[in-house]
Amino acid sequence: MALWLSVALVLAAHGLESTESTSLLQHKIVLQGPSEAEPLTWIHFPKCGGSFINAIVHLPGFCPSLANVTLGGDCFEETFWPRCQNVCNQHKFSCSVSQHEIVGNYTAKRGRMVGFFRDPDQRILSAYHFQADTLQLHPCGVHRIPPPKPRTLQETAESVGGGMTYQLVSEYQFAPSMQPNFTSLTREDAAVAAQRVQEGFAFVGITEMWDLSICLFHKMFGGPCLASDFDDSNPSSAGKTAHADYNTSDLMGWHDDIDEVVYASALDVFHKNLILYKVSHSTCRECYRQAGRVNPRVA
Repeated sequence: MALWLSVALVLAAHGLESTESTSLLQHKIVLQGPSEAEPLTWIHFPKCGGSFINAIVHLPGFCPSLANVTLGGDCFEETFWPRCQNVCNQHKFSCSVSQHEIVGNYTAKRGRMVGFFRDPDQRILSAYHFQADTLQLHPCGVHRIPPPKPRTLQETAESVGGGMTYQLVSEYQFAPSMQPNFTSLTREDAAVAAQRVQEGFAFVGITEMWDLSICLFHKMFGGPCLASDFDDSNPSSAGKTAHADYNTSDLMGWHDDIDEVVYASALDVFHKNLILYKVSHSTCRECYRQAGRVNPRVA
């Protein structure tokens, strides 16, 4: 109840309400089948769950040659996207032009987007630890110039805060450089982004509720649940998962009040779909069994 109240309060504070468009889109998929949303376009927000690519490419008919391949590691996206069109069915999956695609032409992608959303402060903390522990050490074998020095947590927060909103509302085709700065984003931008989550996403997953999200994804789009769907193929640091929160006190009071609106909207859509598709840990037992998920994460 507290979660639902906080979501409603955040949306209301920005002049938003849970819209009927969400229900209309989802009921259309229920009635006409998942092909109604194809080709799927993955909007991948940094540190929200790159492992989701495995659940997508292993859907029946999507990327047949990858049926027995688990994508992962620090640099898999740098190598996967350039060959995506050669290994995936473009009628089912729209290959991105970059690993963190900007929505750009929203009208063309409306109703076909899928993605995971994460608590914005946790996303920033994850990005900070990923940068500190990984980016400086693994150049991926390609021309990647790391920052001249590791950014402080405050610099990371101020630099990448609002990133989900940016990807949802920017008209640019490509993401900004490794050291973006979204300080020009406004609450009006956040409201537009939140509306696009409500009306434009065929599937919304929540990183902190990964297991339930994966079960929902297969309930909506079919295909068996696989062990690779539940693996964290690229953790920020050894042993770290999104199920274990970072200590937000490290942010010293800083809060991403732009992306919090987007996250609240995503939570609203996610919980609506759990009800619509009758998805719960109890109804997901067969999915977990298929994937060998003995102890599913209960958020």
